[in-house]
Amino acid sequence: MEEALVARLIAATAIQGIVARRVNWGFRVQGEGLPALTLFNASPGRSYTYKGAAGLSGPRVQFDCWASDFAAAKALARAVIATVENPATVAGVKFHGAFLDQERGPLIEDLGGGRKVHRISLDLFVWFSAAA
Repeated sequence: MEEALVARLIAATAIQGIVARRVNWGFRVQGEGLPALTLFNASPGRSYTYKGAAGLSGPRVQFDCWASDFAAAKALARAVIATVENPATVAGVKFHGAFLDQERGPLIEDLGGGRKVHRISLDLFVWFSAAA
């Protein structure tokens, strides 16, 4: 799911127009420019029945939207929400939609020398299954 979600985000015109290909799972590449997007699994979200795994998962995924100013971070956050809320199938993964659970920010980090980085952090439940 992780690779398919990154591919989906990079392919979205609104996101690509802001971050190009700066979308990474688990870390932000040192020295890579801004704006950028990082993703983290916050909970597994695996669904079960009494017979075992149900085949439908809805992990909580944290999307961190990084930019040199608040407006760009917020624009990226809006583009992420608009993209993942809609169903799509990418690389053998059927995304059923996503639901925003939390939004935090702006969180501002002082980098020194008058430079700051702004972050909007989103938690979304991303529901998916294997494509049929």
